[in-house]
Amino acid sequence: MSNRVPESSDEIECHEPLERIVIASLADQVAHFEAEITGKPDSPLEARGYALSVGRVCGSVLLASKLPQFKAIDCDFVHADCSNAAWVDVRLNRCVFNSCKCTGLDTRGGTLRDLRFNACKMPDAFMQESTLDRVWFESCDLQHLDVSGSTLERVTIRDCDARGLRLLGTRITALDLRGSRIDHIAIDAGAIRNIIIDPLQAPALAEALGARVIDQHEEL
Repeated sequence: MSNRVPESSDEIECHEPLERIVIASLADQVAHFEAEITGKPDSPLEARGYALSVGRVCGSVLLASKLPQFKAIDCDFVHADCSNAAWVDVRLNRCVFNSCKCTGLDTRGGTLRDLRFNACKMPDAFMQESTLDRVWFESCDLQHLDVSGSTLERVTIRDCDARGLRLLGTRITALDLRGSRIDHIAIDAGAIRNIIIDPLQAPALAEALGARVIDQHEEL
C-alpha cells in the first residue's frame, strides 16, 4: 500500500467502462466489483457489510443510507450525496471524495486510510472513536466536525472551514491545520504538541486553551 495521500490529480485505477448498477435496495453482505453505483432509491438503503471495490459512486444513491460495516476500497465518490448516512464501523481505503455532500455523515468506529476529500461539504459530520491515517481534507466545509476520541495518525486539513472542530480525547500523531479556519476549536492541552498551525491561527488555538487574546494596547 502506498504511504502517501492521493493527489487531487490522481485517478482511481478502474477498468473502463465500469458496469453501471442502479440500486433500488440492498441485502446484507452484498459486494460489487468494478461498478458504478447510482440511482435514487425510494427509501434510504439499509444493509450490513456492503462492499464496493474498484468502483465509483455518483448521485444520491447513498443519501441517508444505513450501512454498518460498509467497506469501500479503491473507490471514487463523484458529486455523491452521502448526507445523513450512518456508516458505523466503516472501512474506507484508498478512496477519493470529490465535491461530495456529506453533511451529518456518521462514520463512528470506522477506519479511514489513504483518503482525500476535495471541496466537500461535511458540516456536522461524526467521526468519533475512529482511526484516520493519511487522510487529506482540502477546501472542505468541516464546520463542527467531531473526531473526539479518535486516533489521527497523519491528517491534513488544508484551506478548510473547520470552525467548531472537536478534538477532545483525540490521540494525535500528526495533524496539519494550516490555512484553515479553526475558530472555536475544542482540543485538550496535551494534544497540541503534535499539531501544526500557521501564525494567523495562533489566537484561535490560544483562546481554545483558555488564554485571553487581546491587543497589547487594549485596556483590561
